[in-house]
Amino acid sequence: MDWYLDRSAHTFCYQQLIDRIQTAIQNGELLPGEKLPSERQLATMLGIDRSTVNRAYSELAASNIVSRVVGQGTRIQQQNTPQQANWLAYLRTHSNAFDTLNETAQQKELLDLATNILPTQLWPTLPSVKFPHYLPKEGSQDAVLGLSELRHRILRTMISKELQSQIDDPQVLITSGIQQAFTLLVEGLLAPGDSVAIESPSSLHQLKIFQLLGIRIYHVPITQTGRLSLTQLKKLKRQHQIKLLFVMPNLQNPTGTTMTLVDRQELVNVCRELSLPIVEGDPFQPLIQSTLPTLFSLDPNNVIYASTLSLLMGTQARIGWLLGPAHVMTQLGILRDKLGERIGLAQQLVAEEFLHSPALLTQQRHLIKALSIKRHHLLQKLQPLIQRKWLSVTPTQTGFFLWVNLLNLPPLQPHDYQLFREHGLLILPAYYFGSPNNGLRISFVALKDPQYDQLIIKLEAALKQLHQQFNHK
Repeated sequence: MDWYLDRSAHTFCYQQLIDRIQTAIQNGELLPGEKLPSERQLATMLGIDRSTVNRAYSELAASNIVSRVVGQGTRIQQQNTPQQANWLAYLRTHSNAFDTLNETAQQKELLDLATNILPTQLWPTLPSVKFPHYLPKEGSQDAVLGLSELRHRILRTMISKELQSQIDDPQVLITSGIQQAFTLLVEGLLAPGDSVAIESPSSLHQLKIFQLLGIRIYHVPITQTGRLSLTQLKKLKRQHQIKLLFVMPNLQNPTGTTMTLVDRQELVNVCRELSLPIVEGDPFQPLIQSTLPTLFSLDPNNVIYASTLSLLMGTQARIGWLLGPAHVMTQLGILRDKLGERIGLAQQLVAEEFLHSPALLTQQRHLIKALSIKRHHLLQKLQPLIQRKWLSVTPTQTGFFLWVNLLNLPPLQPHDYQLFREHGLLILPAYYFGSPNNGLRISFVALKDPQYDQLIIKLEAALKQLHQQFNHK
């Protein structure tokens, strides 16, 4: 893991070190039983006094977070026996400024640029549905994998014609969305202590199931064209025995980049050589209908594909799907039912009828046009700040958000982003997505016309104060 301290913070170094270790435990960077650097080593690495490290380790030991044995060093506590709850440590570990969005919004009127959910005014009008007088038989494919009519309709409407002939209905598993799909894959395919690689930055950095199961997360940087650092991926595979790679080639979240065909082909070739399976997230495919081949279509034997209708239909029908080997889909379907998360019959029928009706094409056209207008309008409003070289925007196609790079500033710390809230903006900063760079994601899908000017006024004021603050140091 990376060891660092924020010299500009108003927090004592020993407390920063305590918080860093607790966060690393929660994120799976440090696992039960893992040995920490010695006091002398860590003090040298961080350029601090050894007594500071000793105080941090001592407080962690008093809270039963680490164990200290003479001659064996300091290790993360195994927690084999019941312990009294340390509520303060729990709060430090599980909460941060951007996990309490609703609470903060109630305290102050904020312009919400964090939400990535289709607003109701952009929902499609759904066709009427006739409900059958039967329920799927327990243990049948319709019960385990989802209604065959819906799985067949997904293959017919959401999958490229070149790939349709290669996929059978049993290779499709219905889920309640892409998050549930990822959760099933993590729970079904990984074990505590396993390592996975994800893009950096990535929305998957916040997938709590990684933390709950003790899965180690390693980041692979991506460029502004969505290309992964294959050199870094090979290094991580060799050093940490990475079990799965999670990627989003189309409209990657949060950057909005789309991987080129050449980069896709090179990625699947490298992963095949490394014997590294890929999990491909593609939530925007039902909306944009990209003509680029999916990673799954390039290598269906080494890729599991996940998508959803949520970005097209909103929350009125939480339907997603996985594509992969039939026996794997069946086992994941059984796991989903064991977790008590079987998909409702009504939602599946609504989704099937929607995919079968003219409403699908109408919604795709309407939403693409609406999002293009919103994105163009926001980019125009941002031009003065771009010209002042306060920020740049990563090029992207139509989506729900823009990735904004903050320029000409020293590396920002988490507390620095509080300034945006103080100016009335609810944003998701770069570190929320696991990125070490200065930046933030602006979601414009729910913005209304009068709010664009408010956004620019508030954003300009926040950036001006940031630049003044650091220029005076």
